[in-house]
Amino acid sequence: MTVDSGFLNRLRSRGEEVLTQVSAELSSNPRFMQAMAGALRGKEKLDEAVSRVLRQMNVPSRSEPKRALARIDALEREVAGWKARGARAKGPARARRAGRSARAKAGE
Repeated sequence: MTVDSGFLNRLRSRGEEVLTQVSAELSSNPRFMQAMAGALRGKEKLDEAVSRVLRQMNVPSRSEPKRALARIDALEREVAGWKARGARAKGPARARRAGRSARAKAGE
């Protein structure tokens, strides 16, 4: 059974038109907009309450692991910088020590 692609395109186009019309009518309705604003306020309050309860239960929020990973990355970069500076500082000191020990052995 084949379906005419033209028919499907017309059906999709008509669906888009109806959706656009309904959206326009709803957005122009002040009561609907008030209801949407109230629903959004309710969702915000619910999100805050859930977050508060999760903190009281010591359950990390979504942002806490992200912050912890960012802090770990920063600390790893800092330690790598210390290691690099330490390696640069040790390089000349090792060479001086090696030169002194070679001179001391030659003097024996």
